[in-house]
Amino acid sequence: MDIDDKTYKEYDAIYRYKKSILLDQLICFIPLVIIVFVCGPLIGSGNEIVKNVCIFSAVGVISLLFLSDKILKGASLGKRIYKIKLVNKPNNRPAPIGNIVLRRLLEVYFLPMISKMNFFEKAKFIENATKTKIVSSINGNEKN
Repeated sequence: MDIDDKTYKEYDAIYRYKKSILLDQLICFIPLVIIVFVCGPLIGSGNEIVKNVCIFSAVGVISLLFLSDKILKGASLGKRIYKIKLVNKPNNRPAPIGNIVLRRLLEVYFLPMISKMNFFEKAKFIENATKTKIVSSINGNEKN
């Protein structure tokens, strides 16, 4: 494999990673909007049970965003759709939960559509900070 082919595959994986971040955040955003619009008027009525259910639901949706890579064995729904996978950098094994949560926090902080840094630089920064990386997973085979 020559350098151009390797560079192309790396950029392709990063591009699919960017789209998967946006899809995962959209999947989380839609239920949160529904919870806010449905629970807002209900909380205003002063019912403590409804307030607790709404808070529990919102925390559950946010937790699902941060833990989806661990729950779904290294690939959240967006990553599965775009055929990529999150692995530990040194040994290509599943990433620890602390690294996954830190990675999600950095993904939210470096939202692909807002930050001025180009996304390839963001992805490399996130990989170095969390000691995880994105690899292609086509038919269960990992390709770096």
